[in-house]
Amino acid sequence: MVDAARHPRIELMAYSEVRKVEGYVGNFHVTIEQKPRYVRDSCNACRDCLEACPIKVPSEFDLGMAYRTAIYQPFAQAVPTTFLIDLDNCIRCFNCIAACDLQAIDFAQQPIDAEVDVGAIILSTGFDVFDPSPLSEYGYGRYADVISAMELERILDPGGPTQGSLLRPSDFQRPKRISFIQCAGSRDENYNPYCSGYCCMASLKTAVHIREKYPGVEVFIFYIDMRTPFKGYEEFFRRARQTGVIFIQGKPAEVATGSQGKGLFVYVEDRNQGRPMALETDLVVLATGAVPSGGTDGLSSIMSVSLDQNGFYREYHPKLRPVDSPTEGIFFAGASCGSKDIAYSVTQGSAAAARAARILMQESLVIEPIVARADVTLCRNVEEKCGICVLRCPFGAIIAQPGEAASVNPATCMGCGTCVAECPTGAITQAHFHDFQIYAQIRSYLNERPQEKILAFMCWWCSYPGADNAGVNHLQYPASSRGIRVMCAGRIKRDFVFEAFRRGAGMVLVSGCHPQDCHYLTGQHYAEKRMSAVPKRLKRMGISPERFRVEWISAAEGRKYARVISEMDEVLRQLGRSRIKEENQRAFQELEERLAHVPDILFTAKNR
Repeated sequence: MVDAARHPRIELMAYSEVRKVEGYVGNFHVTIEQKPRYVRDSCNACRDCLEACPIKVPSEFDLGMAYRTAIYQPFAQAVPTTFLIDLDNCIRCFNCIAACDLQAIDFAQQPIDAEVDVGAIILSTGFDVFDPSPLSEYGYGRYADVISAMELERILDPGGPTQGSLLRPSDFQRPKRISFIQCAGSRDENYNPYCSGYCCMASLKTAVHIREKYPGVEVFIFYIDMRTPFKGYEEFFRRARQTGVIFIQGKPAEVATGSQGKGLFVYVEDRNQGRPMALETDLVVLATGAVPSGGTDGLSSIMSVSLDQNGFYREYHPKLRPVDSPTEGIFFAGASCGSKDIAYSVTQGSAAAARAARILMQESLVIEPIVARADVTLCRNVEEKCGICVLRCPFGAIIAQPGEAASVNPATCMGCGTCVAECPTGAITQAHFHDFQIYAQIRSYLNERPQEKILAFMCWWCSYPGADNAGVNHLQYPASSRGIRVMCAGRIKRDFVFEAFRRGAGMVLVSGCHPQDCHYLTGQHYAEKRMSAVPKRLKRMGISPERFRVEWISAAEGRKYARVISEMDEVLRQLGRSRIKEENQRAFQELEERLAHVPDILFTAKNR
């Protein structure tokens, strides 16, 4: 951090917060609020003001185990070294002003909005440590000697509340036996279902440190699985065992005091020995995992990037583009999109910097031509408030000011087409995936013997490659299906389905990515929501609901695609050509009325 602050081409804006981001890749305009420190940059961190300040409050950096004054430095190596004043706890005694020979104290400072133009943005928001207070079975907050792994880190730090001496909080005596409980709040469906990744190695590091510095202290680690997959990790695991750390496989059910209310007992079933045990211990350490850092949700709205099911930022693709956000020009580093250890974070930071440099080194960027376009003559927002397209776009590519037609920024649009399918007036279209083109494909595929065919709408990234996967692997399935490829399932209109049945289709399949795999973040969600009403409408028209099916198929699920088509073909044969034709004839008039807005010049639909 010191090197970054001294670099001539890096401007470090500490104690600041991003308030607004406008623009697009290569042309971002960012508004940053610089919060007042009430201490000028002339401060040389002499600490005279600290000695003069009468207020003592719990230190956030030491997790409440030590105290700081109302004027303070967040931690010893903070950059910049300038102190700041906590006005929420300051009593305005002004002793600090009198103690400061440099006259660096300035209570008149106000927040300043700085506006900068940047070409690329890297989000590196880090993570917070899970608060184990809800884990009542372990007694955190109830027993003084049940602490978190981060609290133990501060205790062992030479600059911490005990100056590095291993002392338990209850009586400040050295514990003789320490028990680590892994996965405290991680890999738990009640709290965080994911593995935080770094906790096993952090506990091993701390355990080895304790055993080497205090050989007489026994260290036990209770674990579900020890996850040590990266370079040198397994060797370190072996070293921990060699130093005398004892590993017990099993997740403790409870931590409780003894019968006299003294001492702590860890109750667990030892899976290796197949028996329950109660281990008396002096100090219990909860290896808490990672959760998204505070403010992640708010910054998500500002940056127009979405969150995954765990609250971290969602990358464009976890394997192919792991540092890219779905918004072009915004990248991720470190633990912003998931918990990571140091080596992984450094690697991703370098990758994000390289991706950002790719943009900054070019005079212009080439974008995909499949962007959405708005027809100002058809946009309903001119006469009445609409803005549906704005709400449906996960990339913030559409603007619809009151009384004005919607406009699409092609540099930001990723071409999912969800806005096209949701527009009530047809004012939004998508280049190369125009409604006319899709209707023409429907007409072509169903021109002959439509009752014998399954018309499948498939997304570009997952379900269509899934069909390819079935072919590449020579999986057998009926030849009755015909596929229409769109960029995203969110592009599939209900009218496409109804048009297929108007043209006499035997069955219709709507398919796309699994919810967590959608390349356009929310496209699958809106597709699923849109298609959920189709079976009821078909039934009302007289068409069997089983002739319509929605499936989410990944690019690797060729076998699933083959199974789905086989099952649909079986239903097709059971219903029979005569019944399908009869149902289509019954629904034809209603379908004609519903699709009256589709230009007649495209069709020669007949009552089949």
